[in-house]
Amino acid sequence: MQNPKLNILIYPMLSVDNINADSNYIIIKQLCNELIKTGKYNFFLLLDKNRKYTKDNLDKSVKIMWIPLPRGKKHQVIHFNTNIFREIYKKYAIDMVWNNVVEQGHHIRYFEDTLLDNQRIKVFNYHHYVIHRSLENLSNYLPCKHIMYDQIIGSLGADMNYFHTKHCYNMLIEEAEDILLPEQVQIIKDKSIVDIGGYCNEIPTKRKYEDFTFIYNHRLDGYKNWKDTFAMFDRLYDEGYKFKVVLTAGDKGNLGSVNKPYTEIKSFTVHADYLEELSKCHANVINSRHETFCISIAESIMNNQIIVAPNKVTFPELVDEDYPYLFNNEEEQYNALRTILSNDIRKYEYKDSNKLLLTTHARKIDKMFTDLANKDKYESVFDRIKKQVSKDEIEKHLKSRDSVELIEFKNFIFRLGYASQ
Repeated sequence: MQNPKLNILIYPMLSVDNINADSNYIIIKQLCNELIKTGKYNFFLLLDKNRKYTKDNLDKSVKIMWIPLPRGKKHQVIHFNTNIFREIYKKYAIDMVWNNVVEQGHHIRYFEDTLLDNQRIKVFNYHHYVIHRSLENLSNYLPCKHIMYDQIIGSLGADMNYFHTKHCYNMLIEEAEDILLPEQVQIIKDKSIVDIGGYCNEIPTKRKYEDFTFIYNHRLDGYKNWKDTFAMFDRLYDEGYKFKVVLTAGDKGNLGSVNKPYTEIKSFTVHADYLEELSKCHANVINSRHETFCISIAESIMNNQIIVAPNKVTFPELVDEDYPYLFNNEEEQYNALRTILSNDIRKYEYKDSNKLLLTTHARKIDKMFTDLANKDKYESVFDRIKKQVSKDEIEKHLKSRDSVELIEFKNFIFRLGYASQ
């Protein structure tokens, strides 16, 4: 290492125009703020200069680098500008790339002209979404087979893959097994870590709404099955149940399609303001058929809100093992909501919510970063050189100089015949 602190470059995947409201940015911000407390890291964060950003509570020591990125995330994930990375590497002694654009894991790992493989900058792939067959006909990601292929090869090429739910990991492995040889699938498995994520601590409540209030903080996107959710709300409302639904979803373009007598639309630029609104509500309902985590549900759990969600994808991992309000079909969902409203049940005391704490998650990520940084750290470079005559020439070259210019040393190495390594 060239610095007692680890220099980590963060490459986020951005989904919306307002960076502050982007779940990927929120993941990064929350973890950076915790990890910086260890005194072990310098973070360099790449952000899109063409998107809206408001200064928030991101730690001031995080250096933001503004670069141009494609606007759509399905375009960003297949875009890799090596010139930008080269310029950053020239200016800063980057030790590791915290890579949330997992499709580019192999390119980030191998694009450098580096003599020895173990001297390459380490790549930590943070898997926060997966292109999977469960998205079929419900997302503009399909038929994006090329993105799915890139995710698999990007995972194969990275040094470490982190998955924040078991379901997230299982989806990628399921697709990889259809494409790769068994030996290659095993390579991904061997360099993967699966551990539940956590992106906030307990969310306190100053006051709750008097009326029973659901928060709907999910995108109005196909795989969220949001129309099913609001069809259920319509059914309950028509039967005379009294409640309110606050929508805070970021998809401002189609929010008008859920203009109901029981809905209220609110918009927040800063995440802290959104969390304050969330803390006033009582329950959270979702019908999604595809998730890799679902931060919005985890946030409600950390406020002891009632979750009514499908008994599939990631939701069983987020709630308690014996949680009573997961459903397997429409009638089970209806009965759960009717029970909650009829009995005015306004909170749920989770026994196992500590697993979702940001502080818990940050400790785990800290260990992963440390373990990855120390990998190959003490291995002798000269032991990797097979020809003794080459070892002798390199040692002679280094001993004859008080300092070495990088470009000049590269040219010397190339003359020894190592240009391809």
